Amino acid sequence: MSSLPTYETLKLSQPKPYVTLVELNRMTKLNAMNQQLFDDLKACFEQLNIEKRCRVIVLTGSGRAFSTGIDIKYLSNVAAESAEIDDIARKALHVRSMIQRTQESLRAVDKCEKPVIAAIHGYCIGAGVDLSACCDIRYSSRDTTFSIKEVDIGLAADVGTLQILPKLITDHSLFRELVLTSRTFDTNEAQQIGLISRVFDTREALLDAAISLASVIACKSPIAVQGSKINLNYARDHTVDDNFTFVRTWNSAMLLTEDIVKSLMTTSISKEK
Repeated sequence: MSSLPTYETLKLSQPKPYVTLVELNRMTKLNAMNQQLFDDLKACFEQLNIEKRCRVIVLTGSGRAFSTGIDIKYLSNVAAESAEIDDIARKALHVRSMIQRTQESLRAVDKCEKPVIAAIHGYCIGAGVDLSACCDIRYSSRDTTFSIKEVDIGLAADVGTLQILPKLITDHSLFRELVLTSRTFDTNEAQQIGLISRVFDTREALLDAAISLASVIACKSPIAVQGSKINLNYARDHTVDDNFTFVRTWNSAMLLTEDIVKSLMTTSISKEK
């Protein structure tokens, strides 16, 4: 992209054509999430969703961590604001609106029609796991420590972990154990439950692999790639019959793209060689 948007808590770059690298950039706070970061995530992914020069996104954290989760100072501010409201119902509505604002920020990652690859390293705690759950592909470095931390601070995870991961993970018994105990776990258990798909020895190798994968995907037809993600997300949330109806309607328009002819010609030439 000729001019990358700028955000207070995010750093954007373009390591490969059509690949955008988004880094959480609260390095001194280990990328703990405050309201500014949540707002920046929403604005960033909504913008990248319509940016034609971006086809795939790699999401990572600057410094020593992917993210250590919710910034405790941010939670304290929410509690202080709520304490000033006397009426219980109004207090509940205020807290509900804050939760919804946070949910919409991370949902912008999940709803983004461009594939999002998470490159996780260092610490992935609490809301960091929520954020990774909103990504399509999750890679990790071997040194990563994970924790679904919300139970330890008196909460049920409300921005992705309990809403999306149960539809994706492979070992529900272990996943429930990790949720209910809040204990830390390593990449072996993260891979066992299906939270991550590949593990790399160093952060450098992790980032190289994530960017290389993004570059491979970016070379494919954006019509096919984005259509596949949209259908995958729809399939996650609907019945099989609904999914068949949806993809029929989708492909009745998308099959008219010139990308199919170009792809078939490329495949034919490759076979002849």
